[in-house]
Amino acid sequence: MKTANLEFKTKRSLNLSLKLWLPLLQLPLEELSAHLDIVVRENPFLEIRYPYEKNSAPSGKFVEDLALSSESFHEKVLEQLTPPLFPTGLSQKVAYEILCDINENGYFDGDINHIASLCHVSTDFVESIRKRFSKLEPRGIGALNQNEAFVFQLDALSDIDDELYELTLKIIENIDKIDRFSKHTRFHESMALIRKFSSIPAIDYKDASRQIIPDFFVDVGDEINVRINNDYYPDIVIQGSFSSKHENIKEKLKEARDVVNLLDLRKSTLYKIVLSIVEKQINFFVSGELNPLSMSALADELSFAESTISRAVANKYIESKHGIYPLKFFFTNAVTSNGLSSSQVKSFLSEQIQYEDKANPLTDDDIVKLVEQRFGITMVRRTITKYRKLLGIISSKERKKVYKVNQ
Repeated sequence: MKTANLEFKTKRSLNLSLKLWLPLLQLPLEELSAHLDIVVRENPFLEIRYPYEKNSAPSGKFVEDLALSSESFHEKVLEQLTPPLFPTGLSQKVAYEILCDINENGYFDGDINHIASLCHVSTDFVESIRKRFSKLEPRGIGALNQNEAFVFQLDALSDIDDELYELTLKIIENIDKIDRFSKHTRFHESMALIRKFSSIPAIDYKDASRQIIPDFFVDVGDEINVRINNDYYPDIVIQGSFSSKHENIKEKLKEARDVVNLLDLRKSTLYKIVLSIVEKQINFFVSGELNPLSMSALADELSFAESTISRAVANKYIESKHGIYPLKFFFTNAVTSNGLSSSQVKSFLSEQIQYEDKANPLTDDDIVKLVEQRFGITMVRRTITKYRKLLGIISSKERKKVYKVNQ
């Protein structure tokens, strides 16, 4: 009986540690204090101390930003990953991995196969979970491209009749043949709807004035210097360490010690990951060129689970002389024998389309030629098409129609 009771307490303690650990690891720095405030309110033996109360310069602005900034995109979506839409732990895990791969514009730019492998599920299951994002706010998030984002937003409308819905859906699905619908009696009504849809689903959260707090500073000179941003890192201390035979008090003290230890573990885990990233991407910090690097390779080297790396790097930032970059930026996959990374190609592709001739948008074949000229490699069209779709960029014909509509 005693053995069974001990096993139960051990299991409960482990579950509590995991419950505390995952939020501490995955939360961005600017949301960490708010999370710890909740933990402290629930435990009388914990006290939170803010270093920025001692320094009025950076801290004052930080406190102001916390007070004035609206709920973050990550918070907004994370709080919706609950039943009944995501009824099981597995569906929530897959949904979280999808969220980690939703870019700042609100589009999913991850790899379905990678998530399926990571979560030990089928690709069809991952895709079915991604489609459920159509029910979340802000509408359109999780879509692969603008067309799908428009469909997600259309499906969210409850005050339109079936005829208008079907016409609008057909126009969205055939945006490159928009002229064929121009004589429909409700064409202008449908177009008025489409013009209200956001081509950037997360636009309301793209506040340029909102401060991004880097987790680490990287200086590369004669030596590599990686520093954690302690100015904005709260400390947790235990107010009392007395012993007690009362079970509730003992449990709260145990939880308090766990929080302190896990906060230190967050720091050390992130430091190991960042240090390894900097060492492997030293060329970027010197000359701005990325090397191929996968999460699985880094996980193997550091003896972490790949899912731990994925959670750890989500919404974390490094500041260097080149600017502030999310940690996920440094993970790329090689696409050529000479080590060229997919992120370099996608960045080049995006830049070319951003400045393209609106009257004659670049086709995928045009981009293939530009990539080959720029990087001196042989590239197949389907690879460019894949990268374009991952970036949420519609085809040249569709872009031409959209440009025309916007004008």
